Amino acid sequence: LDLDIQENVATLAAAAIAEWESRGAGNAAVILLDRKSNEVLAWLGSTDYFDKDQAGALDFAQAPRSPGSTLKPFFYALAYDQGKITAATILDDLPGVSSGIMNADKDYLGPLLPRQALANSRNVPAARLLNDIGLEEGYAFLRELGLHDNEQDARHYGLGLVIGAMPVTLEHLVQAYSALANDGRWRSLNWVLGQHGTERQLLSPGTARLVTLHLSDASARLPGFPRMASTEYAYPVALKTGSSQGLRDAWVVAYSQRYLLGVWVGHPDARPMRELTGASSAAELARRILNQLHGSESRGFADLAFPPPEGYRLVPLCTLTGKRATPACDLVFGEWFKPGQEPREDDDAHLRLAIDVRNGLLAQVGTP
Repeated sequence: LDLDIQENVATLAAAAIAEWESRGAGNAAVILLDRKSNEVLAWLGSTDYFDKDQAGALDFAQAPRSPGSTLKPFFYALAYDQGKITAATILDDLPGVSSGIMNADKDYLGPLLPRQALANSRNVPAARLLNDIGLEEGYAFLRELGLHDNEQDARHYGLGLVIGAMPVTLEHLVQAYSALANDGRWRSLNWVLGQHGTERQLLSPGTARLVTLHLSDASARLPGFPRMASTEYAYPVALKTGSSQGLRDAWVVAYSQRYLLGVWVGHPDARPMRELTGASSAAELARRILNQLHGSESRGFADLAFPPPEGYRLVPLCTLTGKRATPACDLVFGEWFKPGQEPREDDDAHLRLAIDVRNGLLAQVGTP
């Protein structure tokens, strides 16, 4: 542990829980790693060890809780590696495609690129994606990531895996995210300076980088998450929030070029909190911690960009169709593809036409 960082993290977490106590927050846990080495720089099991009312002597970094939506990036990564989807695949956020699972806002956004569906944390496309991957295969991949040990059958959780049906610990969740943060290499936590723990290549480097770019794109989070709020930084940070049913648990895992950070906020008795989601609480605490760690870099002047997948090509896409964007497309994302996988058709869903500004009708030959 880095004592100075540990003390700063403890101070920030205690202040945040005091700020949110009136809304039902009782405790927080934080794990901070050096991203390149997976060395544990700070580990906070609770905000006050001696607070009996909030079970302060328990280490909530090792307490299994519902992870909300924080497992979704792993299913998208697995689908990319299996070839089930590309960055141009259109995922339907529509009624009747998710076996009873609904979006948190009980609304639908229609056709979405994987970047948008993941960044907006839509439940319906994620459930459909897990169904396409195969429940057993998705569950087995979570085991490879160290998130469970097969105590239950996959059918015990079903497609609810995408919305937090399987409890996990913050320790295991942060360790699992090392596979996304380190070019597909899962790493055990490193407690001894200068030593290296276990490593396993679980994802292709290209897929890990692609999902990282999805998770660090603030514009792709619209309309689900507002701009310039707790999920946005002045420097690149990939993150995924999670909120369990009834807002009993709030989570975020975030990583920059330097750090990998996990935060849990909740009540020891699993009581529902009031308006404290992963984005409004855990992500806010994470941003305070990372901004302090990055110092002057938090002003946005340092080049801390995440690298694109090596050998991939950048193609502008129409977000409605996943085809190559034309000047008529109203919303465009630049997306990365392996050579040969990029879409070849131009978008044909949009037309650019001259309109008579006086009446909104199509302009005619004599229209001024």
